[in-house]
Amino acid sequence: MPETILSTNAQVEAYLKDKGIFPQDTVLIVEDLRAIKESVEGFVNTIYRIRGDNGHSAVMKQVAALPISRAEEQGDGQPDTHLQDWTLDPGRLRNEISVLIFWNSVLPGICPEIYLFDEPRGIIVMEDLSHLSLLRYEFSRMKPFPLLGERLGDFFAHNLFYSSDLHMTRFRRKTMQDFFENPEYTALEPFLFEDCAIVSDHRTMPEATWPLRQSILTDTTCQNEIKRLRQLFTTTKECLIHTDLHSSNIMVDEATVKIIDTEFAGFGPIAQDFGRLTASFCLNYLSWLGDDGSYTPAARLAYQESVLDILETMYTRFESTFQSLCQENQADSYILKSLDVEGYLRSHFVDALSYTALNAGSRIADRGLCYDLARLPEEERVYPQQLILILCRTLLTSGGRLGHIIELTALLRKLPEQYPRNSEFLTKG
Repeated sequence: MPETILSTNAQVEAYLKDKGIFPQDTVLIVEDLRAIKESVEGFVNTIYRIRGDNGHSAVMKQVAALPISRAEEQGDGQPDTHLQDWTLDPGRLRNEISVLIFWNSVLPGICPEIYLFDEPRGIIVMEDLSHLSLLRYEFSRMKPFPLLGERLGDFFAHNLFYSSDLHMTRFRRKTMQDFFENPEYTALEPFLFEDCAIVSDHRTMPEATWPLRQSILTDTTCQNEIKRLRQLFTTTKECLIHTDLHSSNIMVDEATVKIIDTEFAGFGPIAQDFGRLTASFCLNYLSWLGDDGSYTPAARLAYQESVLDILETMYTRFESTFQSLCQENQADSYILKSLDVEGYLRSHFVDALSYTALNAGSRIADRGLCYDLARLPEEERVYPQQLILILCRTLLTSGGRLGHIIELTALLRKLPEQYPRNSEFLTKG
């Protein structure tokens, strides 16, 4: 890792001018972003926003071997047990930058533009996204994003098509897979498959959630499905996936969507990315059933519907864009000529729903608690957590009965009607 950390404004200014990011005569304003928690994610030692009087701006990040901000995010200032021996592989940084560049090549503008990568010093200079906000915070502020579903659907379609053997020869795909080999890809495995609230009882949850949680922990069908998902996660090299694609790794405004923080990216099943992101939508939707006193019931219901609209649009746009890509390239591909596209998409959707359950279950307990629930008073979290557990069990045992996104959104709408707050079923599981 770098021996010299650029820790002063003067050092940052001199470095950027020396590298030609800004002209020597530019007057720069350098701002330390570590003081702004919403702007800092992942492995960060220093992170600065630099603005020049020429109208150009950039962000400079220098990485260290400890995920500082994530340790702080646990709430007690101590890193999670899984993080204590987690050091940064220098190749991970190279991989992270390469993923951003590749995704921008298949869908321009979907990731921040990279201006400079200084590998020996662990420095990245990239597009300034300070005009954007993390989706997780905007979701909890009831902000509308009419283009979000379409943009994410296009991303999933282009990424699946252009980084899989649907588009590449076997040799080219193997070359790409080797290039994006990332030791950090498996870093999420213990969080998802060992320490998850619906896999073990290690994580703490409110006592009132235990009957439902126990029903999943002791359900053979649920646990066998989770084992199947783990096998897929560790052995399937379908396409390049983010692995950790949730609302904290997406930055937005009304007209822009940027995917960030690709440190865990590698070749795997795209159903994991779909599942992790779909879980974010489900968690947000159900979190509005807990009341923090900020909004009227009518406002909460209206925003819940907008969240489901985005989710439906994301999947339908993915399917239509993916089908178009397959049609346009069919003449040049033997695989595409014989591909049952409808069956292919259905199989992916079934797996995505199971991964949705797994990823939702990983975000509902103590230090892994998602922001959507953490923002609520403790007593108001319980009911959403109970419904999330019911959703997890339903999806893990559905056996492919849900075949389209509108069936998932219908299920989400029915949950509070079928299981009202304080109903006997919630306390008995």
